[in-house]
Amino acid sequence: MICELCGKDVTFLRKVTIEGVQLQVCTECAKFGIEAKKEAPKEAATLPIVAQRLESRERRGKPTDVYDAGGKDELADDLGKRIRDARSKKGMTHKELAMKINEKVTVVSKVETGEMRPDDRLVKKLERELGIKLKEKVPETLAGKESKSGSLTLADHIRMQKGNEND
Repeated sequence: MICELCGKDVTFLRKVTIEGVQLQVCTECAKFGIEAKKEAPKEAATLPIVAQRLESRERRGKPTDVYDAGGKDELADDLGKRIRDARSKKGMTHKELAMKINEKVTVVSKVETGEMRPDDRLVKKLERELGIKLKEKVPETLAGKESKSGSLTLADHIRMQKGNEND
């Protein structure tokens, strides 16, 4: 074995800390540092928060398949129609719906007509009150992962069609 400080070939090395660095050195060089403490093996149990962080790091590190059947949640194109139909089915007016979800009447009216795009908080309120889904899964290729030209390529379209056939 070779001393990491002087380079001598010796039969026995010691672990010492020299200026904050742990080295394996011969007995002659060991006088320049402090003997490293032998640590008892720690239990393998990790704290819950550490385990959660490790899990999230692992999930982030995995590459995502943009052609996966999952996709991304996007607001439905017929958002206003869905809200109007569900509201009328329940026999509610704009004012009644606005009161139940604690919003202004004009907000409900504008969302229904398409003049305003609702934020996630408002979407959740409307979904809960009306018992409908306003978001739908959209393949990643349609949800913003477009090619440089700004539109879908023929290969993207073929992959999506193959994915729909497998369902």
